[in-house]
Amino acid sequence: MPYEQLKKVLCINDNEVTLWIQKQILNKSKFSEEVITAFNGFEGLEYYKNLINGNTENQNNFPGLILLDLHMPVMDGWEFLYRFSSEIYPHCKNTKVIITSYSIDEVDSERAKKYPFVVDFLTSSLTIDYLESLQRSLLSDELV
Repeated sequence: MPYEQLKKVLCINDNEVTLWIQKQILNKSKFSEEVITAFNGFEGLEYYKNLINGNTENQNNFPGLILLDLHMPVMDGWEFLYRFSSEIYPHCKNTKVIITSYSIDEVDSERAKKYPFVVDFLTSSLTIDYLESLQRSLLSDELV
């Protein structure tokens, strides 16, 4: 069943291979028109700050989804979430975040649930089937 494509997805992960695989799967599934990558939370925040400083008022100019690794150098996923919630999220309230980490313990899960824009934990590899299910959920607001 065809579904509506997101305009942009931002993948934040320090592993080049993981970023490449995520980008390939997102492109193959036609999940989004554009896939942006960042190697750590700092790069992800800078991407958003550049959009905001460019006076972007249109919600479509912001990625609708962020795939976020938690364990990265420079700025990890936790600091990204904290800073995103106060510095960026007020400008793009339609953005959702999925934590992409192979090991999420219960403490991490509870901690992430404090952020209303975190909608899922993906503890396995990204797949086209997952993206199709996610898209249906996002369109019906089941995850919100």
